[in-house]
Amino acid sequence: MAANENERFNQFAAVLSTELLERTKKSMELLAPDEQPCSLLPFIQTPSFVEFYQELVRVGILPVVLSRRPVRAIVGDVDWGREGREYLLTVLDDRSNAVFTAWEYAWDSLWDERKVGQDSAAAGNVKQKKGFFSALFGRKRDEKPDATQGNGTEGGVMAGLHIMLTELAEKRGFLPLFHEDVRILKALPRLKPGRVAQAWKEITQYHHQEFYLPEQEQAKPGVTSECLQKWHYNLPDKIGEFLVLKAAVDLEHVNKPFIGKYIRQSARTQEEAEKGMPYLAVYWKAMRNPAPVAERHTL
Repeated sequence: MAANENERFNQFAAVLSTELLERTKKSMELLAPDEQPCSLLPFIQTPSFVEFYQELVRVGILPVVLSRRPVRAIVGDVDWGREGREYLLTVLDDRSNAVFTAWEYAWDSLWDERKVGQDSAAAGNVKQKKGFFSALFGRKRDEKPDATQGNGTEGGVMAGLHIMLTELAEKRGFLPLFHEDVRILKALPRLKPGRVAQAWKEITQYHHQEFYLPEQEQAKPGVTSECLQKWHYNLPDKIGEFLVLKAAVDLEHVNKPFIGKYIRQSARTQEEAEKGMPYLAVYWKAMRNPAPVAERHTL
């Protein structure tokens, strides 16, 4: 690369990094409850994870994204310092754009545990990743000996992000991740924060209209549940579930009986509910039943 090409690429990398980090951080902040939960929350709704996630993306995901040839081809002759963000947004609006493809590739390549062979063609890459994990998760390089080393393949085992984040959950105070949660992390940049904000605004409005207005002005019973249902199934995978969970923490009348009924209406069986809404089902079990209203006695 010529000097001006290098400079343009660095400007592009800075614009891309800022946009992806700000977009994903804002979405996670909008999903996080304001009130104190009664039990551990999923990773994506925990402030300690949001903070950690930013560093994880900076040092583990973005370098892989920027190394992909189709992503580098986007640089072109755009003046990234002046009009880069506007141009980048037009690129990201294309559902099949190279950035999101590379982003998903980066998460997939780091997610699962893998065997590290000494003569692997990607040996240099593996060393870099091991160093990245050691620095980020505080692991020593010689940690985690594995019994599978004796199966005839030279080399050790490199823990994937799923294992490392699940171990981190206990230290940081969030629920362990399910293996398929990589789909949530991969989908985050596609989620526009404005859509999450719109959904939550509508949910809180219906909650207010159903439960707080004078009786003659109240919305019909069940509109809050219907609104939650609408967004639950119109937002990307699990995002709607997280919004229902946020409502269970923040909204007074979205209590244990409300959530129990919501779960029953959203699935045919308890098993189906726990599989389809695992985080909500876990939180519902930890919720307390509302205290009965004391009767007033007059002498």
